[in-house]
Amino acid sequence: MKNNDRQESKVEFDVNNVGVPNGRYFGMPFDNKECPVVLISVPWDTTVSYSEGAAQGPDAIINASIQVDLYDEKIQDSDKLKIGTDETKIDLGDGEKLLADDYIKLMNIASREKAKKIIDKLSDGKKLTASLIKMQKEVNESSEGLNYLVEQICNSYYKLKKIPGVVGGEHSVAFGAIKAAAANLKRGEKLGILQFDAHADLRESYEGFEYSHASVMYNVVNKINNICSLTQVGIRDFCVEEHNIIKKYSNKKSLSEKFQISSFTDSLISEREFKGENWDTICKDIIKSLPKNVYISFDIDGLEPSLCPNTGTPVPGGLSFAKALYLLRKVAENRNIVGFDLNEVAPAKDGADEWDANVGARLLHKMALLSVVSQK
Repeated sequence: MKNNDRQESKVEFDVNNVGVPNGRYFGMPFDNKECPVVLISVPWDTTVSYSEGAAQGPDAIINASIQVDLYDEKIQDSDKLKIGTDETKIDLGDGEKLLADDYIKLMNIASREKAKKIIDKLSDGKKLTASLIKMQKEVNESSEGLNYLVEQICNSYYKLKKIPGVVGGEHSVAFGAIKAAAANLKRGEKLGILQFDAHADLRESYEGFEYSHASVMYNVVNKINNICSLTQVGIRDFCVEEHNIIKKYSNKKSLSEKFQISSFTDSLISEREFKGENWDTICKDIIKSLPKNVYISFDIDGLEPSLCPNTGTPVPGGLSFAKALYLLRKVAENRNIVGFDLNEVAPAKDGADEWDANVGARLLHKMALLSVVSQK
């Protein structure tokens, strides 16, 4: 069942029984007004540069999520958490309305077709023609429109005192969600970003796309107010330009008025462990780099590739599921999680292997659960 098949369940929700496919995350049939956290599907992969498929991530996760057991042995009443699924509708005129995620799918089809022509030309080592330069501008404009739409949807849930969780799609979709999170803080408060990723995503642009999946964090730190820090965990694939940005904003002794980057690269984590430090000690250092309010941006390729083999740009190394979950738990115990996203989950192209979506669904539930726990 796909998102556009979303419907009221005729079967009473039973957390101990088989999930009922109703087009909603985890098969939960609850009204969003009852839910402290609402998940927002953003099926967008316009700027992916290596392997497509992230736009199918939200639907794949919804389909896989109905067989996830929702009990967490460490959290009391964890199976009672009500998780909503966004039902924002876009007015197309003449009284016709379309669910936001279906509208985004249509946007993505048109933009991806243009972006692919540009990427293919550049991959051949050729210069862009005037028509392709025009298309490049149109893709950037579409990306801006997507960012604005995501921001407004997230804003609507912050106004209702909900925690929005964005489900991509490529990592670029995090921009609008983070902008909304920063804008909805109390006066004088700052936001820190905790980024799980194989890549730094700090390029100013990539392949001429200003809002590329490879430049999302550059845009976040340069275009959003109230961001005081970026903490990266697991990165292991980045260019010298990105490394220079990391060095420029690192080595601050404590959080202050000035922006800082704390990068716990995969190689540095491994080196500390090889020398005898344990993961708990490293997690404490990660948490020290974060302010009170934290937004979690989780690119699935931050995990070991065995957990997400079909993601767009897999890289050897990365965190185990257990390590990622342990860090998330520690963040929830010590900080206030105001929003989150999960991106770059892509199902197998033959549709036969739901492993990526299976892992993504479980990770998504933990993020939703721990975000609520962090605010109590």
